[in-house]
Amino acid sequence: MNRSSDMRTPLARAKGLGGMADGAEHWTAERISAVLLGPLSIWGVAQILRLAGRDREAILAWAGRVQNAAPLGLLIALTARHAQLGLEVVASDYSRGWRRFGLRLVIRLSTLLFVALGCASLARILITRPKEGRS
Repeated sequence: MNRSSDMRTPLARAKGLGGMADGAEHWTAERISAVLLGPLSIWGVAQILRLAGRDREAILAWAGRVQNAAPLGLLIALTARHAQLGLEVVASDYSRGWRRFGLRLVIRLSTLLFVALGCASLARILITRPKEGRS
């Protein structure tokens, strides 16, 4: 194509040439998840250090409290979403055609499975935890 006969602006010529069609939304979602993961990760590391050396029952009792299970579930979901977004960028940058589609499908299904297993585990802990004050 002869550039001198192309009447479009440079932005119009470049539009659609990137690996992701929804690049701005994807970038924004990555940044938002990163900002939210900052304090949650600090909380998570602090809790791990606080629970170090405790037995299984003490850890289950900790995870069985709603005030701990809620941020833990959010940490699981946000970590998975942030990883999904990053891996999709890599897949779109380094693969084309059906491979890109296949990789993105595997990434999304794996993320969904990870979140489902994490939240199901938390739900099981919350449901089966011994009630405080009962023997």
